[in-house]
Amino acid sequence: MTTNQPASSNAESTTKATVDGVEEETSWMEHGNRQFYTHLFKSTQQPPLATLTLVHGLGEHIDRYEDMARVFARSGIQVLGFDQRGFGKTGRRCGRLGDNEGIDTVSSDIGFITGKVRQEGVPHFILGHSMGGLNALNYSMYCNQDNHVKGVIASAPALLPGRPLMPPSFVVSLLHVVARFVPSIQKSTNITTDMLTSNQAELDRFNASVENIGHCTLGTLAAILKRGPQVIANASKFNTPVFLVHATGDKATDYEGTRQFYNNLPDSLDKKYEEFVNEYHELHFEEDVGPALVDSYKQWILERLK
Repeated sequence: MTTNQPASSNAESTTKATVDGVEEETSWMEHGNRQFYTHLFKSTQQPPLATLTLVHGLGEHIDRYEDMARVFARSGIQVLGFDQRGFGKTGRRCGRLGDNEGIDTVSSDIGFITGKVRQEGVPHFILGHSMGGLNALNYSMYCNQDNHVKGVIASAPALLPGRPLMPPSFVVSLLHVVARFVPSIQKSTNITTDMLTSNQAELDRFNASVENIGHCTLGTLAAILKRGPQVIANASKFNTPVFLVHATGDKATDYEGTRQFYNNLPDSLDKKYEEFVNEYHELHFEEDVGPALVDSYKQWILERLK
């Protein structure tokens, strides 16, 4: 049974629904002169064993992760996801579509959202995919000095662009120069839907949603291309338990970047890397590996509650 209850006369403000033991709430939260669309998932059967900030990838939006979030919530992992600056409903309500306003600004946003879902005495985790994976690793590296994040999961993190997308080095240098002066120029990401997943039903949903876009600003692209290698280079300083996942068939982001990051991590760190041969960018949507992978994410979190 599903119940929908607007929390106020403004139907856009907050909506609530309960489905199969999971209470969901969508709401708008203001931070840094922006209003963020958020989606909360929590169990109706038990208090949270853990909390999780969920961070989506480039050109998509957080509601694509509903099924994953519900799996977590049914196991006692309370999830709060959000549409990032420039993307999804957040981008359409305020700001330029495709403009994340800088990686450091995104880290501030992740910190804000994390503060909304964290609870005293309850371990907190972050999970990010693609650009969201880069953002999750970046946040855990530079903003987790107090260890409030007990673990981070990065799915196909955008540490290096996919080989079909990687421009020559002189073009990258030129991009950084141009982006410094005119960061708001829009550019195609060149990520085509056939790079995402072999799951045709999911591709049909992707193509039918206006919240998915195939472009971003030069500023956003330059920020990703710059920060990814920096995170790889500083991996030896990383001190947050981490679970990395990537596919060798990924054309949107390069698994070699994830390999390099993993190999540079401290030997003593609680770390895990799973590599899938000849699979797609969005492993969580692949019908042959997705359900088991999401279960692996869930189990990894539940094993680190102390």
